[in-house]
Amino acid sequence: MILEEIAGKIDGVSQDIWSSMVSIDLELKETLATTSRLDGTVTSSVQIVGSWNGAVCLDMCMELARHATASLLGAEPSEMTHEDIRDAAGELANMTAGGIKELLPDPCQISLPTVVMGTDFEFSVPQGVQVYRSMFSTRHGDFTVTLIRGEESVALSLGQYPLHGKYPLTAQPKI
Repeated sequence: MILEEIAGKIDGVSQDIWSSMVSIDLELKETLATTSRLDGTVTSSVQIVGSWNGAVCLDMCMELARHATASLLGAEPSEMTHEDIRDAAGELANMTAGGIKELLPDPCQISLPTVVMGTDFEFSVPQGVQVYRSMFSTRHGDFTVTLIRGEESVALSLGQYPLHGKYPLTAQPKI
C-alpha cells in the first residue's frame, strides 16, 4: 500500500515546511489536546487525485494560524485579517499537499485549497476515510495533519466517475 511506504516521511514534510516557511517548530505529540473552539479554529484542505486519491487536511487554533500568517507576511500577529489568515492557511495546506504529492507515485495532481474558519463547523470529505493523522504542539497552540483516502469503490459504484479513479472529493462545512 502506498500510504505505508510514505507514512514515516509525512511528519518530516510538515515539520520542514513550518520550520522553514513560518519559523515555527512543530513538536510531535502522541495525543491530541482538547482545545476550545471559542477563539476559532482554521481547517484547510487540498485534494490529491491520481495514483492515490484523497485529501490532506490541516487543523489549527486561531492563535497559531494568526502567528503563522504573521510570520509568512513579515508582520505582527495583531495586524492579521481573516482574509490574510485564510490565504496563509490555504498556502500551508498547498505546500503540505505538494510535499506529500512528491512522495507518491506519478501521476498525481493537487487541487486548489479549501479553507474553513470559525467556532462551530464540521469539516468532512464525503466517501473519505481517515488513514493517517499526526498531532503537533507549538508555543502558539496545537496543529494536526490528517490524510483522508477517497473511497474509489463508492464513487465508481455511483457511475459518476471514470475508471482511472480521478474524481473530486468535496468538503462541506456544517452550517
